Amino acid sequence: MNTFFSLIQPISNLPIFIFLNLGICLIVVHWYWMMSTNNFSKKLHRNLQRLALFLSVLIIGILFVKQWNIGDLLAFYSAFSLVILIIASINHKNEIIKESRGWFINIFLVFFLRGYIYEPWQIPSESMRPNLEIGDFVLVNRNAYGLEIPFSGREKVLSKGPEIGEIVVFFPPHKPTVPFVKRVIAKGGDTVTYVNKNFYVNGIMLSQEQFEQSTNNNLLMESNGEKNYLIRHMARKGQNGNWVIPEGMYFVSGDNRDNSNDSRAWGYISEDVIWGRADYIWMSWKPGRWPSLDRAGEIK
Repeated sequence: MNTFFSLIQPISNLPIFIFLNLGICLIVVHWYWMMSTNNFSKKLHRNLQRLALFLSVLIIGILFVKQWNIGDLLAFYSAFSLVILIIASINHKNEIIKESRGWFINIFLVFFLRGYIYEPWQIPSESMRPNLEIGDFVLVNRNAYGLEIPFSGREKVLSKGPEIGEIVVFFPPHKPTVPFVKRVIAKGGDTVTYVNKNFYVNGIMLSQEQFEQSTNNNLLMESNGEKNYLIRHMARKGQNGNWVIPEGMYFVSGDNRDNSNDSRAWGYISEDVIWGRADYIWMSWKPGRWPSLDRAGEIK
């Protein structure tokens, strides 16, 4: 997979991206012409389908490399399929209407839900236990911190920063193509200290109350501003430190405090690398088990 993305890198720019999508549009237009003129060729159609598949793989690769929102692409193809549907309706091409109606409805629903409302994402690590477990599928609110400008590298308009205590999905400075999920502990202008497994923000310790304790698992309820949430301590030495958060930056930490790669290790994040806010668990699918809705609900 890394080899594939390294090959994609040289062509990852907007002009080539537009050219590839134009190629798919021309294939669809050619299909429309063949259907409407009764010149349909199965062999040619199969070859064009293979070409469209190849172009689609390149397009998805560019989207991944550039970290563009797939919702922008889905919005374009929703409009394109609607145009095909309208033209077919005007010309009374029933077979084309049937095909293009399915395209439009399916693409539009995916675009509407995934592109600009909630995007599904699977939790890959234990850093947010006990609130998020490996195998949890969460819904990430794409509009929580502003509206993304299409194909701009996730730049936003009407933007606002996250609130203290919210769980954000973002691209960290040391791995700019790998999404991380952490909780916001403090923001620009704050001083953060971590000593003896306790966070202090501006000299005030975040209160912790015992919730559940076992040999290797200690759950506590932590309070930070108006947010109350569970955290996890393990039977290992904590990582101490002191940080002054620059203006416009955010300090984030995993709820699994002794097993989280977060701001204590690699520093702060800015608003422009935040992808969205994790709001809900909609399904859990742990390795070796069946999918379950037992953990479905709002994320605390």
